[in-house]
Amino acid sequence: MDKVRFLSRPESYAHTQEVLVRETHMSFVFLTDDHVYKLKKPVCYDFLNFSTLEARHKYCREEVRVNKVLAPDVYLGVVAMRFDGEHLSLGSKGVLVDWLVKMRRLPDEYMLDNLLNNGRVPMPWIQKAAEKLTNFYLSTSPVCMSGHQYREMIKEKVEIDINNLLSQEFGLYKPQIMGIGIDLLRFLMHFSFLFDLRVSEGRVKECHGDLRPEHICLFPEPLMIDRIEFNENLRLMDIAEELSFLTLECEVLGFSETGETFIHFYRLKSKDDIPEELIHFYKAKRALLRAWLCIHHLLEKVYSDQEIKWRGKCENYLNIASDYCEKMFNSTTYKRNESHE
Repeated sequence: MDKVRFLSRPESYAHTQEVLVRETHMSFVFLTDDHVYKLKKPVCYDFLNFSTLEARHKYCREEVRVNKVLAPDVYLGVVAMRFDGEHLSLGSKGVLVDWLVKMRRLPDEYMLDNLLNNGRVPMPWIQKAAEKLTNFYLSTSPVCMSGHQYREMIKEKVEIDINNLLSQEFGLYKPQIMGIGIDLLRFLMHFSFLFDLRVSEGRVKECHGDLRPEHICLFPEPLMIDRIEFNENLRLMDIAEELSFLTLECEVLGFSETGETFIHFYRLKSKDDIPEELIHFYKAKRALLRAWLCIHHLLEKVYSDQEIKWRGKCENYLNIASDYCEKMFNSTTYKRNESHE
């Protein structure tokens, strides 16, 4: 009973000529002519647990629920996969063997990452997407937590990423990793008042959680897909962090001005004058996380022949994190505070 093989065949679906298969850490994704089916792997990590059928059903339903806000009419529901003793099917007959998320397939050519790589992103499309995202943030209730709790949450995440990257099996340059960790935690302590202010102003909310260019479709209407469903805590963050992350990912593609447009539009409409040093901090923090996610590929057999690629990506993100650590300590506000101590 090979679920992946079954889902890879066009005849397994009602109307499709071909099926494209993509694999991630957590899922197999099957793209038919008009739809996308996502099969969650039975994996268990520190931050998620899909090991049981019940858990996969729960998080399939949760994925549909949390994505309704930013991608209405894209997430169509949850589909059962069944086995009748001889054949697998996506239907009502047979023993339940797994669950899938069913989505409407979006046009690849209108995803932000592809538009950027092709060098053609109409500014009105970007502004429309920025407006939708800003309205989402402004309509979302602030998270109920203290400034201290927020800072402890950040501290814990940074320490986890640092410890993961320092693992002997990766052979990464430890002084650089430790330096990034020290800088981030020193900034967090030195600017504790700034983080407390973000909480008291209601800027820490339940956001998207993984807002990258490949998760944004710009046409015919702006949509943001793949909102994190498996861990609510990973959606809890400062709006400034989410926008800084999006800008960082645009920078990596070579289009920093596109990400800056999102921040600029949000600043204007929300009247939230995000300090530049805070943006530098969040970019360094997220680059650190991305470095860990890149090198983590080496732990999976499916990526065993791609070590050079993922190690290179990891080292690039570590260099970016180091650069932004330097920038945040060179900010005017930081130097002014230093001179008063």
